[in-house]
Amino acid sequence: MGRQKPNKPRRDSTKGVHRHPGLSLDAGPHPDGWKADRALLEAVTGAALARCTSCQGVTLTLLVEDSVTCARLVELACEAITKREGSLPHNQTDPDASGYASLAFRRLARASQDVTAHRMYQECEQMTVHERRAAANTALDTLVGYATLPQGLLTRLRHATADPR
Repeated sequence: MGRQKPNKPRRDSTKGVHRHPGLSLDAGPHPDGWKADRALLEAVTGAALARCTSCQGVTLTLLVEDSVTCARLVELACEAITKREGSLPHNQTDPDASGYASLAFRRLARASQDVTAHRMYQECEQMTVHERRAAANTALDTLVGYATLPQGLLTRLRHATADPR
């Protein structure tokens, strides 16, 4: 904070702060013991769904520092794709296939195809922040894209990940 000038009103730091409802997760840890930051995931998905780039930039920067929450975001995107397509398409997992998915997203999506997603979380933990950012950007683009579909896929995904309380 800077110096306060005499006779100048102090700016309220909470003014202009806003929230965007996003995807919420269940309260318990992931079945493999991984625990994502629920509030951060909700903030970043909410900002992306609301197309609020200022909030999205800040929350995405925080998210990529947390490998578990970043992996959970990719996992949600993979779930959305699978619910819509029946499985992950080749261009979402193969690094040599043409398509818009980042190589980092494809790497994690490929690792997520095990019986459990444990390998994907380990893989994300090994990634650089830049690789996680690329994977998270693809995941957010995927979730926002599916949100615009008329079939209500995002609503079903929200219910599937909602806190059961």
